[in-house]
Amino acid sequence: MKTRILIAAIVTALVAPMAFAQMYGGGYSQPQSNQPQQSSTSGQQKMTTNTTTKTTYPQGVKAYLDQQMAGAKDKKFHASLNGKDLPLTLVKIHEEKKTGGNKSSAAADMKGPDGKIYQINFALSGGQVTGASLGK
Repeated sequence: MKTRILIAAIVTALVAPMAFAQMYGGGYSQPQSNQPQQSSTSGQQKMTTNTTTKTTYPQGVKAYLDQQMAGAKDKKFHASLNGKDLPLTLVKIHEEKKTGGNKSSAAADMKGPDGKIYQINFALSGGQVTGASLGK
């Protein structure tokens, strides 16, 4: 019984940091490596290179919106309102306000298909968007 508890605790201690890092954008990722081998004309020298890729996240609301809209078929920012998809077009981004530490917030006015202007409030941490909420 004690062995099972010990094994469960060890597994939890190893898995939890990776799960929370992915959830909060900590950037834990398995490195990907490409190992092309090139040989010279004599065939005696071999050259190996390792390449790792890292996902980069956009800095600021404008870059975040640009990335989201570029990935959409209709080139609009999609939000959910009352369970329905709402395609929005950017009208204006308001000035970013510091909320303490390296956290801040910014709002963006976006126009819906019905002509209404909706305000999207973005939460940022270290310049990266970490959350959004739909206002009026």
